[in-house]
Amino acid sequence: MKKQPYVVTLEKGKNYAWCECAESQTQPFCDGSHTKVNKRNENLIENLQEISLITDDSQNLVAADTKAPVIFSAEKDTEVSLCGCKESNNAPYCSGAHANI
Repeated sequence: MKKQPYVVTLEKGKNYAWCECAESQTQPFCDGSHTKVNKRNENLIENLQEISLITDDSQNLVAADTKAPVIFSAEKDTEVSLCGCKESNNAPYCSGAHANI
């Protein structure tokens, strides 16, 4: 994961998939790595739920933290800063949140 934004040129009308999971090898864009991340999270949740059932602590429900790319399209040919730290409150665009990490 990169703390600084990725400066990229977007093409008008083209769709893009911004990586949210931080595992993509083609940052800042998605390469499908989130499917592996989601599977790991689902396996962890299943194990925690089994432990919960064994200990009869069924009041504590656990939800999987699934990741998926943010799909967006460019309204015009332009250069933008896409978030690299994955903390932007304006994803996929950089909000400057990396300054506080």
